[in-house]
Amino acid sequence: MSGIGGDLIEILRKMFEANPGKSSIQIKDKCSECGCDVIIDITPTLAGFGLQSGALFKCSPDAYLAQCPECYKINPKIDDGRRTKKGQWSAVGDQKSENTDSLI
Repeated sequence: MSGIGGDLIEILRKMFEANPGKSSIQIKDKCSECGCDVIIDITPTLAGFGLQSGALFKCSPDAYLAQCPECYKINPKIDDGRRTKKGQWSAVGDQKSENTDSLI
């Protein structure tokens, strides 16, 4: 699942640059639609980034909104006027995943 443009790719690049040598980052957040807990695993790929278990949407120059897979299937867009926030994220070492739900 993907909802990411160039500016959000830059946010993700900065996360990985801040944690050199890490092969994966997890973003723990709440779904902007239903409020459920979302844990999105992000891995760098040759084409950009791969996401598993959710979608991210840029909502300001340095912030994003997360969306769970179920809500993304129903409405793969974020409506204007949504709140902006930065979720928690953590770098995960040496976890390589070939099975990604999306590429950014």
